[in-house]
Amino acid sequence: MITRKTACLATLFSTMLIQLINAPLSCWGQQAANRNQTEQLADLSGLAWVGGDSFVAVHDAKTDDAEMLKPRVAQLELPKDLRGITHTERHLSFNEAIPHDLESIAKIPGSAEYLLVESGDSMHDPAVQRIYKSKLNKGQLEIISLSQWPVKVTNVEATAVAKLGNTFVFVFAERADNKPSTELSWIVLNPANMKFAEHVDRITFNSPDRNRFNRVIVGLDIDRQGTIYSVSAFDSESAGMQNPDNGPYASGVYEIGKIKLKNRKPSVELYPEPTERALVDGFKIESIAVRRIKGSKRAQIFVGTDDENYGGVLRQLNK
Repeated sequence: MITRKTACLATLFSTMLIQLINAPLSCWGQQAANRNQTEQLADLSGLAWVGGDSFVAVHDAKTDDAEMLKPRVAQLELPKDLRGITHTERHLSFNEAIPHDLESIAKIPGSAEYLLVESGDSMHDPAVQRIYKSKLNKGQLEIISLSQWPVKVTNVEATAVAKLGNTFVFVFAERADNKPSTELSWIVLNPANMKFAEHVDRITFNSPDRNRFNRVIVGLDIDRQGTIYSVSAFDSESAGMQNPDNGPYASGVYEIGKIKLKNRKPSVELYPEPTERALVDGFKIESIAVRRIKGSKRAQIFVGTDDENYGGVLRQLNK
């Protein structure tokens, strides 16, 4: 026997079911999309190998209103299965200073310390020409000191630190938009107190391919043998194209020379012609990290992209 209460409950259930069935498809689709959606990896404007399958990268977020709250650092783990790269984003600051336009990260060899380097995209504003010394402490990257750039720079997107015996050398280059060459520069550094020498050495590096690239050097790394690796890129913004954050892009990865001690002083010797390690169409590589695996005869090269609206990609080169 159906009671009045049972009939009311049946009517209520039927009404809810009809409403659910008639719900807009966009709601169902959105729910399904959210279940399968993964967080996009942000741009990798700088990259350093930590050890094993671990890397640390920086993002080039600015300190204007639109990007103030964006993360500055990502700690990355190479994929172990189809879930892909594991990454943890970090918002770092030091004494209320928030990093601006971090375009590179340089590992201090033989340590767990890294230099997070602002591009210095304004020659007249020392507030955005800073170098943050950071350290991995129990798996977490923390800033431990802040220094000013030792020289005035315009737009540096590539830095590295080499260790030559007991001497540490800070190597850097401006990206040189739409120019035929840039200056590869180096200066002695004491990483313990972040004191730079007064003298800066420079050597002219010509673009590997002016027809292909409009930014001469956008990434650097140096391996334990002193081999210098660089990245050149084509960026739509520098080409004055419409909607440049959607590309197109292109990149080249090169082995360009050696840094070593000569008469007890650091010296860079460039190859007569850069050795091409990869040409990559459709991606804007802006960072490079060399990994040495025990037992491997050759270094592994990893690159990171800054593909603007497309996000970032971390990959190993097959050379």
